[in-house]
Amino acid sequence: MQAIILAAGFGQRLAPVTEELPKALVEVNGCPLLETALNLLSEFDIDEVIIVVGHLRDKIIERIGTDYKGMRITYVDNPRYRETNNVYSFYLTKEYIRDDVIILECDLFFEKQLLEEIVNGEGDCSILVSPYNKETMDGTVIRTDGDKAKALIIKKHQYKDFDYSGCMKTVNVYKFKKEFILNHFMPAVSTYVQHESVNSYYELVLGSLIYYGNSDIRVVVIDEDAWAEIDDVEDLARAEKKFKR
Repeated sequence: MQAIILAAGFGQRLAPVTEELPKALVEVNGCPLLETALNLLSEFDIDEVIIVVGHLRDKIIERIGTDYKGMRITYVDNPRYRETNNVYSFYLTKEYIRDDVIILECDLFFEKQLLEEIVNGEGDCSILVSPYNKETMDGTVIRTDGDKAKALIIKKHQYKDFDYSGCMKTVNVYKFKKEFILNHFMPAVSTYVQHESVNSYYELVLGSLIYYGNSDIRVVVIDEDAWAEIDDVEDLARAEKKFKR
C-alpha cells in the first residue's frame, strides 16, 4: 500500500510561523505534524509515502530524507503551490500510483485509531468522517445513508441557513483501492485540472463521482477526539490542549 501526503501549501493562516517553517513541520506539543503522521503510517503495511512539497520544500526533505522507518519516501514538487490548490498537488502524483492508496493532508494531528479505521475501509473509496460539530469544525461535509456517501458539499456551497442535520465532517483522510484511483478518480481529476481549474479541490471531483452513483464510495466514522485539523493558531492551541496527554 502507498500513502500520499499533501504538504505543498504555504499555511497562510498560521503565519508568521509558516514564513520560516513549512506547515508540515509545525509542532503540536513538540511533535511535528508530518513526523507524527509518518510514525503512525510506519506501523501499517505502507511501503512508500509520496509527499507533495512546495513551500520551503528543502526543509522537509532535509528533515525526513528518502527512507523513514522502512518506508520509501518519494517527493513530488509543486512549483505552482502559491497559485494552485490541492486538486493540482494530487494531480501531480498520477505517475507514481501503483497500489491501494491512503491520502491525507499535512495539517492533521491524529492518533493511531484514525489509520486503523481507514485501512479497514471496505469501499472502493473510503472517506473518513466524524459527526459534525459546529463549534469546532469547518469545511467539507458529507450527507450519508448508512455507510454510503450520498452527497459531498464543500464549504463555499454551504449557503446561509444550510441544514447540517445528518451531515458528517470529512477528516481529509481517504483510502482508494487501486482500480478505483487509476481507472476512475485520477482520470476525473486529470480532466478537471486540464479543462476546469488548478485552483480548486479534489473533493469537488470526488463529489461528482458520488453524485453519479456509479462507484462504491463509503464513509468510515471516527470520533472527533482522535484527530485535529490545524488551519490557524486557534486550531493549534485547541489541538495542544486536546492531545496534551
